[in-house]
Amino acid sequence: MKKQILFTMMLLMISIAFTQTTHIINAGSFYYTPSSLTINQGDIVEWVNDGGLHDVNGVINSVTDEPFNNPESFSSNPTNIVGAIIYTHEFTIPGVYNYDCSVGAHAAAGMVGQITVESTTPTTVVDIIVGSENHNTLEAAVIAAELADDLSGDGPFTVFAPTDDAFNALPAGTVEALLEDPTGDLANILLHHVHAGNALSTDLSDGMMITTLLGTELTVSIMDGSVMIDNAMVTVADLEADNGVVHVIDAILIPEEESTTVVDIIVGSENHNTLEAAVIAAELADDLS
Repeated sequence: MKKQILFTMMLLMISIAFTQTTHIINAGSFYYTPSSLTINQGDIVEWVNDGGLHDVNGVINSVTDEPFNNPESFSSNPTNIVGAIIYTHEFTIPGVYNYDCSVGAHAAAGMVGQITVESTTPTTVVDIIVGSENHNTLEAAVIAAELADDLSGDGPFTVFAPTDDAFNALPAGTVEALLEDPTGDLANILLHHVHAGNALSTDLSDGMMITTLLGTELTVSIMDGSVMIDNAMVTVADLEADNGVVHVIDAILIPEEESTTVVDIIVGSENHNTLEAAVIAAELADDLS
């Protein structure tokens, strides 16, 4: 699975190279124009000098002396050549980048800028699980249950994702026993953790019932800022993917098994229609259930 995702990402990076756009930012007397820019992952930005001595500094805030903490750092040497390219940078990591001109008091005078790099790599709820260091057992279970392709579809899906610690808290041998029938009980338990819809934390309310892909229901409880899904607490919320969202939970959600009564057997039998009618007419159905 990891190899497949790596191969897909390589193809996407090749695709990005062919759709790469170069954006121009002009630098002049106390300005970058545009000062705010949104680009796609893999795009190139060139800063052009309109006049004066300027640089591009994406490392340390020249006003506060605090790190910008950008997804990656970048900086240039200053130049005073009119029309010269001060700096060129290819942005391959999505995120928000802040920068300024560190020459003199230019930054204090307002010569600052921001670039938002939007991801062009499609991410699925399965990608989030596979990329997590805390969901190795869930990853193995999803693959064994043959649900990886389904959950990589259009969705949207909301996945309540138990951590490795949650699986380890199960009685010894439980996971191994489930893996012996991966498309049976294991698949059903996993489907009990998935909702066919995009349910962000802001969409959840106390007492809300969430229908799962298994056809079962989960109960949302909210108290003092903590969100519970049945018996499990949400520890990390709103890990968004292109086809849904993942909420990390600290326990396994076990679907309740439907009990079978003697009345259920009678009602389900093709040869006991008269007995069924008699039991109902005698008002004994509830008693025998």
